[in-house]
Amino acid sequence: MALEKNMSLARMKSFLNEELKEQILLEVAPILHLGQAQGGYFGVTRHILCFIDFLGALYSGYRVENFKEREDIAMSKKAIKFITEIMGDIDTYYKLNGRLFYEMYRHGLVHLYQPKMFLQSNGKELHWLVYKGPREAALVKEVSGVRHIGIVASPSNQNVEYLPVSINCLYYDLIQAIDLYVSLLEKDKTLQQKFISAINVICELEKI
Repeated sequence: MALEKNMSLARMKSFLNEELKEQILLEVAPILHLGQAQGGYFGVTRHILCFIDFLGALYSGYRVENFKEREDIAMSKKAIKFITEIMGDIDTYYKLNGRLFYEMYRHGLVHLYQPKMFLQSNGKELHWLVYKGPREAALVKEVSGVRHIGIVASPSNQNVEYLPVSINCLYYDLIQAIDLYVSLLEKDKTLQQKFISAINVICELEKI
């Protein structure tokens, strides 16, 4: 169904459960390429972070007095809030490293082909590391003890650390995050109003 203004709670739930999750299933799951080493690393991560941009907009809402332009509907801080607060309840490492995860992988993949790399205040470099595998105790290339969204030291360079992302964990965490968000919407009228405020702006005609 298309987005529409002033959605009821039933319509919100139907949209999230039957349309958004269905879209993720049909468009993201196929490029996971589970069972084979190749494929999906950048595509899955990029897709999911764009969905998180949208979910962050719904979760934080839109207040005309705070935002002046349509571009303010979705903002990095809203996506990071969704990651740390909603996904962080699924895996606490999103609370710890959610901002770094978003800034490294979302901004890099969407705008610059590959994730960004950072020079940290401690002088160490923070590199990206995308893999398919378990949430904890993974072996990725030469790096052992890899933990999804957990910073791990390089075994060969003391000045380098990695921020790893397991794309299969990220996929299933997003599905769980939507389920958690739906359960919160059912109980919280403020969250419902935030959802409506964002959707209503999205549904407005934009001048060109």
